[in-house]
Amino acid sequence: MEIRNLTTFLKVAVLGSFTQAARDLGYSQANVSAQIKQLEEEVGAPLFNRIGRSITLTQYAEELLPYARSIVATASQVENLLRPEEELGGTLRVGMIESLFDLLAEEVLPAYHRRFPRVLLEVTVDSTEALKDALAHGRIDIACLIDDPLPKNEWQVLFAAESEIAAYAAPSHPLAGKKHVTAAMLAAHETILMERSAPYNSGLRSFLAKSEIELVPFLTLQRSDMARKLTEHGPYITVLPRYAVAEALAAGRLVKLDTEGLQIHETVQVVLQRDRVIVPQIKGFAELASARIQAVLSAADQ
Repeated sequence: MEIRNLTTFLKVAVLGSFTQAARDLGYSQANVSAQIKQLEEEVGAPLFNRIGRSITLTQYAEELLPYARSIVATASQVENLLRPEEELGGTLRVGMIESLFDLLAEEVLPAYHRRFPRVLLEVTVDSTEALKDALAHGRIDIACLIDDPLPKNEWQVLFAAESEIAAYAAPSHPLAGKKHVTAAMLAAHETILMERSAPYNSGLRSFLAKSEIELVPFLTLQRSDMARKLTEHGPYITVLPRYAVAEALAAGRLVKLDTEGLQIHETVQVVLQRDRVIVPQIKGFAELASARIQAVLSAADQ
């Protein structure tokens, strides 16, 4: 049983397409079909149900998956056992939400390049939902995102830590320093929020709904750094993860508003698709990203 055939089987299983698997692996579609056929002959059972252009895994394929993942992972580890990190190559496709990109790019990306100088990094910055979809369909290898805790039976969660979401304003704002800021008081001031798809916005909407308050922002953004900068210099309120404003808080450019009843927490996570093999290139990035995120979260909570 060839490792190459098992690798191709895993790729087809993740993408649900012979065509996309061939494109990702750099094979012809005929080559992929031949590898799967050979594997099916060795297993002695069909691995995919082919209905028109759609394919699904058979029961035999579902049973084969954990063994295939284990064999491919072990083979990769053996292949790289005696190779120093600076000799490892390939491409690592990383996805990050924008606020974590701001947190990680300057320190982690150069550190990763020093550690794996022959690896090409391809970074995608997008929303949490888009990144989860990209992971599920094999378009990226690893993602750094913020969300509710992801189920570990569906994802490989390499790092997870909770981050507070709160309302912030400049020290000169009328609500700065006030005790027990209410939802109505927040809604009476101009607010900058992140795009509606941001996971923590559902928590904010729930908080406002309890008081039957509707908060209409004058501006929604995809970039947390811009929301922070505008709030530092204007009479605005913004709602962001604490790690995204930690430096501004420490420097006194922003203050946290004592908002009564606003208790939102989301989980910062470094995740892989369930069937993704953790090669040294992935493991190295996860280690660097996780260490940086943990350091910033710890500093922000002090």
